Amino acid sequence: MPRNSRLISLVLFFVAATFLAAASSANAQERLQVRGYGNTHFMDHSGAPDLVDDPTSMVPNVLDDGFFQMREFSLFFDFFITDEIIASTEIEAADNGNEYTANYAYVDIQASEHVNVRAGKILVPFLSYNENKPNFKQNLMSQPFTAFGVAPVIGTPFVNHGFGWSDAGAVVNLCCLGADIGFLDLKLAVINGLGSDSQVLDDNVVYLDDGTGTPKPVRPRDGLIQNEETTELKDNNNNKAIVGKLTFKAATIPLDMGISWYQGKWDRASTQDLKMAGAHLNWLGETWTLKGEYVKAHVEQSAGFDPVGFAGTAGLNTTTGSYDMQAWYVEGSVVTVRYEGEKYLRLILRYDDLDTNDKAGFNPWDRSRITAGTEWQFASNTRVRYEWQRHQIDDFEKAPGPYKNSGGEETIKMHMVSLIFSF
Repeated sequence: MPRNSRLISLVLFFVAATFLAAASSANAQERLQVRGYGNTHFMDHSGAPDLVDDPTSMVPNVLDDGFFQMREFSLFFDFFITDEIIASTEIEAADNGNEYTANYAYVDIQASEHVNVRAGKILVPFLSYNENKPNFKQNLMSQPFTAFGVAPVIGTPFVNHGFGWSDAGAVVNLCCLGADIGFLDLKLAVINGLGSDSQVLDDNVVYLDDGTGTPKPVRPRDGLIQNEETTELKDNNNNKAIVGKLTFKAATIPLDMGISWYQGKWDRASTQDLKMAGAHLNWLGETWTLKGEYVKAHVEQSAGFDPVGFAGTAGLNTTTGSYDMQAWYVEGSVVTVRYEGEKYLRLILRYDDLDTNDKAGFNPWDRSRITAGTEWQFASNTRVRYEWQRHQIDDFEKAPGPYKNSGGEETIKMHMVSLIFSF
């Protein structure tokens, strides 16, 4: 077993042993805290292309047909070993119960008043959305483009499990260093990093049903993804990625803003760079919120590789070399009605934009989006949400025949109703 795998296994074994000790201790109930969160939704699109989930069966996945999904149920366990040492994990059941994932599992040590150390499988401290991942903490169910087009808070739009960008590693948190106007919070992490075992980083493949009876495989260029063959618990090379996040938190107003950066090698030979930088702002008032993120990534990559290897679509799938991608969003909300204490009705509006590859002839994820929604908390920790989205695809005149023939349109609309609860 490689040294890196042994180290990760030891860390996760330590976390698991800690929870076993918690269950057997006399005062376990006092020290163990259990929380939960779940959501389910109904979603309906118009203008989306028809996909084929299994090309051997040629059964189309018609996204324009509405579907119901038990999207996510998570249990959060926090065990206080001492007042300064906590073991935490999140166990998630997702994709209608077909997938079970430990989204994170770490030991948290408060080394001093201003220094905290966390090690294990951690949520990557990049931008703001990821570390506040559970959608109960958000105003909308759908993730912004910064969270799945670039920073992989969810792996791809077609993967419905493992929410949150997590990785094996350690992070040091220096906080509470500041004056009366506010303080600075610095997080520095060393993690395995994003990677691919192929010669292309964005090597995800989908199959389009264009009515010919033969599925057309294409590379959707949907941003940075966790490669399916390279999990967070092992590294595909000897390089470790460095992540940093510096946040200013105001003392007298509910404002925090900051910058984040990431640098690492993504390929097996440790020769190709991946760099990301971004900024975030959150202004969270009692009755209104204003949020936003911007992120830009540079992917170093050789030109001329076809990760799909299908002659009929070779021109669509061939890599164009190194490229940049960027995404941003701004979101505002206001509580229009509040009654019986904790019950309320909120209105939300978000605009985001995504550019995943400037050099690609056509990219279906090169688009902008408007999202309008409402959130009604009608019972304790229980909410229902409605969202309407309008996606506008850029450069649609360059769209290839298979995309248009499979039902893909320049404008895609979506409706979603969600039920969310926590305890």
